[in-house]
Amino acid sequence: MAKEITISRSDMNNFDEMREAYAKVLINDVQGLNGIYQKNPDDLFNRMTACRDTIFHIAAYIGSEEVLQVLVKMVPQSKKRELLKMKNIHGNTILHEVATTTNIKAADVIIRELLFSNGPLNHENDIREREEILANQNKLGETPLFRAAEYGNKMMVMYLAREIERVGNLHNHYKRNDGVSILHIAVIGQHFETAIWFLKKEPELATYKDNNGKTSLHLLAGMATAFKSSSPTTRILKECIYYCLPGDSCNKDETDELPLNLQIKDLEQGEPSKGLSQSQSSKGFTLYCTILGCLAKGWKMIDRMWTQKKMHASAVKLAKMLVRTDASWFEPHEPEEDDTICLERKGEEERVMKSATSGMEESPKPDTPLLIAASTGIVEIVNEILTVYPQAVEHISKTGQNILHVAIMHRKYKVFDFVKNKEEAKRLVRGIDNHGCSILHHAADTIYYQGGTKPTPPLKLQQELTWFEDVKNRVPSHFTMHRNKKNMTADQLFKDVHQEQLKTAQDWVKNTSQSCSTVSVLVAGVVFTAAYTAPGGFLTDGRPILLEKPLYSFFTVMDVAGLASSLTSVVIFLSILSSSLEYEDFLHRLPRNLSLGFTFLFFSVTSTMLTFTATILLLVHLEKKWTANLTYAAAFLPICVFALFQFPLSYQYFTAAVKSIFYFLRSNLPGNWEFLQIKDD
Repeated sequence: MAKEITISRSDMNNFDEMREAYAKVLINDVQGLNGIYQKNPDDLFNRMTACRDTIFHIAAYIGSEEVLQVLVKMVPQSKKRELLKMKNIHGNTILHEVATTTNIKAADVIIRELLFSNGPLNHENDIREREEILANQNKLGETPLFRAAEYGNKMMVMYLAREIERVGNLHNHYKRNDGVSILHIAVIGQHFETAIWFLKKEPELATYKDNNGKTSLHLLAGMATAFKSSSPTTRILKECIYYCLPGDSCNKDETDELPLNLQIKDLEQGEPSKGLSQSQSSKGFTLYCTILGCLAKGWKMIDRMWTQKKMHASAVKLAKMLVRTDASWFEPHEPEEDDTICLERKGEEERVMKSATSGMEESPKPDTPLLIAASTGIVEIVNEILTVYPQAVEHISKTGQNILHVAIMHRKYKVFDFVKNKEEAKRLVRGIDNHGCSILHHAADTIYYQGGTKPTPPLKLQQELTWFEDVKNRVPSHFTMHRNKKNMTADQLFKDVHQEQLKTAQDWVKNTSQSCSTVSVLVAGVVFTAAYTAPGGFLTDGRPILLEKPLYSFFTVMDVAGLASSLTSVVIFLSILSSSLEYEDFLHRLPRNLSLGFTFLFFSVTSTMLTFTATILLLVHLEKKWTANLTYAAAFLPICVFALFQFPLSYQYFTAAVKSIFYFLRSNLPGNWEFLQIKDD
């Protein structure tokens, strides 16, 4: 039976007062709070939320400087330190809460009025007490400085670090209970400028590992969206805007120097705090940033892209600093298989299957920042590691995989293109991992395949086929006969794992070809009928009445062009329907034929619309200009709408057709035609 809760009248009155105070602190009503607590100053220490927060906790986490200034003046001198030690249900003090805000002045009010209210440091016990308050940990083992780094306010971090260094050192603030360091937490939150500041302050933080043995570089290497090379591709307009935006911050607030009004004199030494001098920007750059700032305020896309570019620039800067301390690539792992191919495996397939079912097979997850960056497609980190340590390219993971294995299995085309032409990486193509798989096997496998970058099933399958052929051209020819521990060649593996994708592509091609054939036949019927119903009618001798009009010739040409192109598209789509639709067809022939079919279909519909427009212009003679313009616009509307929706798909298949033509030229003509190669995104 549930326990009955009894509430007295005095408790109800307390609840009413707490509700009133809570409402006023949220709306920053300083006078109202002053009136409440002037009568009962002892209520300042009452818990007023389910999380056991005091009024100071609430004012701190909303960053209300004015409220804090009024409330701290009501606290007796004897209870100021006690107030700073009060914790809520999460173990957070007032300093923990204010550290999550961007209001440094609010934190300054708390520290100046409560922690340093006695003036300069007097004796050792006073110093120790102040140090303990600033290093007070919540239930997770986080200090206020750690919380500030977690929430990414660089100015708050700098301010708290300065106050901590007055009474002690920062080392007690660098780790929490689960082993995550302050640099880890800044990287996890993608607060890279804060992480850079900590790294400059304490370079040793780069070597700290969490309980899983990961450094900050391990975490950074797994953040695909933090770098440009691994971020999703955008349209041309956004790409142009992105490259026009400055990567470095234009804001003075994002420097390594505290605001002037917080650079107060040291309480012990009487000297102003020293900060890094701010670099002087040129007037032109300042004007450019000002204009962009105005545009960003009214154009959310620019503001979002600018924030993203600054994050990308900071991530690269941080990566360059972290790479200098990384030596994980030097840890040796000897592969179980050498680079000699195996033409037949007897009895190994059953043993591999038994090992997999028993859970004894090792996880293929990359174990170093280099391989993690390769798996996420971050070219910037891969480039930096191989620039500082060129020999790292030969690093092999616990599963016997090198950087090419990892990049290929995760379909990271940019990393593969970056590494494959390096002189020191040429022997990596012969690598065979512990599962007996060559890089060609990984190009065939789809364990990490995420759908590719193309829009339709045939183009997705073509992309996979092209990828497989590109990798095949990189390995020695006899490696195509190599069998992995499941006794499968790369070609067998490709056809086995892509069966479902092939069926999906076949169904899409059949349905699309049937639909497009139907539309083409309808268009052919319309334009064929239009040829025998000339606008304006016929004379008695059978000649069209409007034959002498210039637009009649245009009408005739468009009608014939529409008929010819529609019938041509019908023939093309019928040839597609009658083809075998096997893997080889999707590599070059089918995308080329689909591109031609879509082109002729689009041209036939366009010709039909132009024929209709010519008929309107021949028959209707509008005297008012605006009426004529409206009529002509309505006549051209179907063409514009059709082009708008058809262009993206037509462009993709047109690109595929051009690639197949270039491939034919490169393969069959003498000379070097490699400049005709079009790379995928």
